[in-house]
Amino acid sequence: MTRYAVERYRKGEDLPEGDTDVTALGSRFLADLFGCPLGQFVNVYAVEPRHADVLVTLPGLVLDLDAYDYFLSVTAEDIDVPGEAAATDKETLG
Repeated sequence: MTRYAVERYRKGEDLPEGDTDVTALGSRFLADLFGCPLGQFVNVYAVEPRHADVLVTLPGLVLDLDAYDYFLSVTAEDIDVPGEAAATDKETLG
């Protein structure tokens, strides 16, 4: 599963102050919003004013573009592949 989160950085800082999970919006919607083909929609994307105009319409999401920089982070969660662990264990045990 892939997680989509809007990360908040105070301007001039390198560490995020927090994030808001926006996974429920769906990968296709977010890829279209950020102008990226769905199959290549991985990595981190700067939230620009045109993105913020759409994102702030979501309940509970407030963006202060004067005080913070925002980024959409696309993170693939670990997925268990059937048989993968067994194959790894077999190779390790010899």
